[in-house]
Amino acid sequence: MNHPPSRRPAYQAIADIIRERIARCEFSGGHRLPTERELVDEFGVARMTVRNALDVLQQEGLIERRRGRSGGTFVRSIPMIVDLSCMEGVVQQLRKEGREMAAEVLEVSRVSAAPCVAAALNLRTGDPVYHLARVGSVDNTPLIIENSYLPAELVPGLLEEDLRQSMPELLDTRWNLRPARKSETILPGLADDEEGKILGVNRDLPLLRIYRTTSTDDGAPVEYSRYVLRPDLAHVRVVTGAR
Repeated sequence: MNHPPSRRPAYQAIADIIRERIARCEFSGGHRLPTERELVDEFGVARMTVRNALDVLQQEGLIERRRGRSGGTFVRSIPMIVDLSCMEGVVQQLRKEGREMAAEVLEVSRVSAAPCVAAALNLRTGDPVYHLARVGSVDNTPLIIENSYLPAELVPGLLEEDLRQSMPELLDTRWNLRPARKSETILPGLADDEEGKILGVNRDLPLLRIYRTTSTDDGAPVEYSRYVLRPDLAHVRVVTGAR
């Protein structure tokens, strides 16, 4: 049995031991930690003591707790970087980095443009647009929710396409609409019930909300998107000036 040193509170000593194991890469990024019961047996302490130790490590950003069948306590990986300066989508960027990415289509439908969507796309309120909702996952962990709106007259046959692929690439190859410019607004927020369910996070987890309008070279808007991103898994970067 591995007893923690007695000079400090037991939960702090246990946190020190686990922190050291993470530093020595005994537990690497994405690694599942032993269960609370296993840690109780290893250190010979009460379950609450173990939970307090894990709380310390979670507050330090070293570990995360996940819910569901594949849940547990995991060592947090170094956050990924999403470059908002380039035209590629998030999924496409991370695939190029060698990440195992997957896009799942939650909904696709032809709807009437709401006022905010119409304003972003230079349409009239009520004009037909396609609404596409997707969730992007990295290494089987939900990372981002995307809601996109596209003018229906610009993308005929959209419903017949494989909508798991990159939208900028699809616009270019299928309809010769090459995205060249984008305008983005980034705001902080908290996960609501639906977002928490989709992303598998607690309702009060801080999120980033990104509002993007994408246009072609001549300034014609072709897509308005709203993203909800987990900043605990990915950070955003913006590069300005000459490229």
